Amino acid sequence: MRRSLAAFALCLALAACSDNPAGPGGPGPDPTARVSRYPVAVDGRWGFIDGEGRIVVPPQFDFADAFFEGRAAIQQGMLWGYADTTGAVVVAPSFDYAGPFAEGLAPVRQGSLWGYVRTDGGLAVTPAYGAARPVAAGRAAFREGIRWGFLDASGQVAIAPQFAAVSDFAEAGSVGPLAAAQTPDGWGFINAAGQFVIAPQYAEAGAFSEGLAPVRIGQLWGYIDGTGRIAVNPLFQEAGPFRDGVARVRQENLYGFIDEAGGFFIVPKMAEAGDFAEGRAPVRFSSHWTYVDRADGLVIGSPVYDGAGPFRGGLAQVWFEGGEDGDYVGYVDPDGRYVWTPSR
Repeated sequence: MRRSLAAFALCLALAACSDNPAGPGGPGPDPTARVSRYPVAVDGRWGFIDGEGRIVVPPQFDFADAFFEGRAAIQQGMLWGYADTTGAVVVAPSFDYAGPFAEGLAPVRQGSLWGYVRTDGGLAVTPAYGAARPVAAGRAAFREGIRWGFLDASGQVAIAPQFAAVSDFAEAGSVGPLAAAQTPDGWGFINAAGQFVIAPQYAEAGAFSEGLAPVRIGQLWGYIDGTGRIAVNPLFQEAGPFRDGVARVRQENLYGFIDEAGGFFIVPKMAEAGDFAEGRAPVRFSSHWTYVDRADGLVIGSPVYDGAGPFRGGLAQVWFEGGEDGDYVGYVDPDGRYVWTPSR
């Protein structure tokens, strides 16, 4: 089944207990990282185009994912490996799943166990864990049994498994990187040494982004800063990460965006929304997606896509459902013009 870039955009930081290695523990690999190649499908085979829509790696893989740190996960048959930007396979397909690179490591799965691979293909961590997520701010969340801990960027255990669930580490202002962690007393925030600097007290919590973290107090979500001070009062059914100075929130089952003071930049009126990246955010009205502009909050083009991902390097992946044979995947520029007409 095709994995889309929208997986990064639409995962909510509030669901920090996910086992998905690129999932909602936090922002995942940097969505703003430099990218110059984009995966496309032609007659059922995957290759890569450049930012102008020219094929630069001929379709040759059974599936190809997005590039992170110069490596893209590719699938041949049932196994996963990695290709570089020329299309050369630099990590032979030998894994049952291959996640995105971040800070030199990528989570990979063999059978039911997860480990980490380096960009040269060498195993940094032999698969031994029940779940693993990409490195973020020098720490990678992993699960051993039912408890979560963190590895450092070299693959060594930095924080022993002890938490029921965790978010990723992220910068939290002047206090440095923090991660949300769940204990029997609730969710709090730990530093890179595993010490609580904001005591467990919240019903749920997500990763920091742009100095603020979503927390649930009672039934509603708000935001705190790195000292634990409430920065935005809990008023929302859901609360996503801040991107470009605004955050996606849900109120009365509709999505909008707030600024860092809690005021609405876009009032809730959308059925679903992703996060801003490069001045655009994917949003869904009724059953179809389009984009809104960070400058003025206005819609860019009519909602026509079945799915829409974040912008990276000036392009965004969009797609139309194609049934059992796979989706039609294309790319648009910031004005909504096709750079690559959807194909499969």
